[in-house]
Amino acid sequence: ILSGPAGGVIGYAKTAFRPTEGDDDKTKIMPVIGFDMGGTSTDVSRYDGHLDHVFETTTAGIAIQAPQLDINTVAA
Repeated sequence: ILSGPAGGVIGYAKTAFRPTEGDDDKTKIMPVIGFDMGGTSTDVSRYDGHLDHVFETTTAGIAIQAPQLDINTVAA
């Protein structure tokens, strides 16, 4: 549904996310938060090693039932 911001999630997931080794040799996960700022709204998402999907959302007051990445829009 939000193809531009979804592309942004993939971009920052591939470039900014880096699991690191902890002191006890376990992998430490530091989630990354993405912001896609436009002229009138900002799309916010999060990546912690896997893509978060939702299957129902409301956009502009309309309920949409379709698999998509979990991206929240904050309007100005």
